[in-house]
Amino acid sequence: MSIPPPLLLLLVALALAAVVVLWKLLATAGLIGLAQWLVITQAEDPTAVMVVVGVPALVLAVLLRRLRRTDRGPSRSPLYLRRQEVSR
Repeated sequence: MSIPPPLLLLLVALALAAVVVLWKLLATAGLIGLAQWLVITQAEDPTAVMVVVGVPALVLAVLLRRLRRTDRGPSRSPLYLRRQEVSR
């Protein structure tokens, strides 16, 4: 059984895109971790440690909330949607 060349090219392109995305994700996570490690080991100020640990956590929380919100569909309230159905 042979894989058709167009399908093979598509699979190679998808695999390459996945590798690029994974590499960017790992590089970003590594840089964030390195910055946190440097600040935690070198800083005497507890505020700096809280900022360097808290800011990435807050960004991740916002991104996860947005991701969860977009999966549900429209962001309108059920009351607004009910009014829209009645007015049709």
